[in-house]
Amino acid sequence: MSGKNNIAWIIDTGATTHVTGDLFLLDSYTSVSPLSVGLPDGNKLKATHIGRITLNDRLSLENVLYVPNFTCNLLSVSQLFSSQKLEFQI
Repeated sequence: MSGKNNIAWIIDTGATTHVTGDLFLLDSYTSVSPLSVGLPDGNKLKATHIGRITLNDRLSLENVLYVPNFTCNLLSVSQLFSSQKLEFQI
């Protein structure tokens, strides 16, 4: 999936939160005490900020963790469904 400025996002059904390694994608953010973020390989990284990203005029992501040196953008399916009022058209 691509969003803001055609930045690629990995849609992850196993992720518990949205994560980015690009602080400039966040529209607004605040510093947090370092939070541990677990990776699939068992390693852990520290998130230093949390914020909001607007992907387009219909979709914003809240509580996105910023992890320095994280090499991709993860969209958590579970967080998306729990935080958005989604409408589906058939």
